[in-house]
Formats: sequence, structure tokens, C-alpha cells
Amino acid sequence: MGSNWEAIGFFRWPMALCFFLVVVIGLWSALKIFRSGASPELRTKAWLDGVLVWGFLAFLNGILGGVVGIILSLQAVEAAGAFLGTAMAPGIKMTLLSVFFGTIVLVFAVLVWYVLQLRWRFMQAAEAST
Repeated sequence: MGSNWEAIGFFRWPMALCFFLVVVIGLWSALKIFRSGASPELRTKAWLDGVLVWGFLAFLNGILGGVVGIILSLQAVEAAGAFLGTAMAPGIKMTLLSVFFGTIVLVFAVLVWYVLQLRWRFMQAAEAST
């Protein structure tokens, strides 16, 4: 996986930052929501939504990496003067891997967000019924 991670190019760093922020914000929100005596504060809900935002930004970063990969592939064909699969392969690899890793981060963020959001809504319903 190390060589695949490096094949993404520059786009791996913003994607890694997004993944790191999803994990940190998710853990911080989980500590706030799952502690005893927690109440459904709007400030906590805003942080919950931050998990989803950073996951979506990772996905957009993957799409942008895909577009850049396609452009690099087409530039390689243009520079070669003819269609060469070996010249296009690195760009296509960057395209597919950046979209793949961006999607993985988004799926992880959505799952974390769903669990936290569900707990927040249960707390909100319990508070409203008392």
C-alpha cells in the first residue's frame, strides 16, 4: 500500500489531513456524547457535522486528484505523439487511487457521523420527553 499511497502524488497530503481531522473530531465528539450525563448541545452537533464536512472534502480532493491524473495521462499521450499505454499508466493509476482513497475516507466519515448523530438524536428525544 505504501507505493499506492505515494502514487497519488501531492493529493495524499490534503487527504491525510482530512482523514486525521475526521478521526480527531469524531473522537472528541464521541467523548462529549457518550459521557455520562451528556446533553444534546447544539455546539456538539456542529462538531458532529464537521466530521461529515471533512470526509466530503477528502472525497472532493480525490475527485480533483482524478482530474489531474487524467490531464497528466493526456499530456503523456500528447508528448509521445502516439497512444502509449505505458505513458498513460501513471496518470490513470493516480486517477483511480485518489478517487478510491477519497471515497474510503468519505465512507468512514459517514459511518462515524451516523453513529454520533444517532446518539445525539436519542439524547435529544430523551431530553424532550422529560
